[in-house]
Amino acid sequence: MRHDLLGLELSMARAMLQSEGIDPVITVTRAPRRQDDSGCTMRVVYASDDGRRLTVSGFVDPIADGLQENG
Repeated sequence: MRHDLLGLELSMARAMLQSEGIDPVITVTRAPRRQDDSGCTMRVVYASDDGRRLTVSGFVDPIADGLQENG
């Protein structure tokens, strides 16, 4: 597994791989009850050793969305 790609936003991971001449196959996974990934940041949760297969999942990112924690 390519640990250097884990947790990266999909666009960043694709850019890194593209610079290596790799165009990965993307698989999207999500929680069973979640039908919509809008408002989520797609992040890499798995990357094959050669980087040709990525699995991504949507994560809520309140900081990127401009929301602040009430405290």
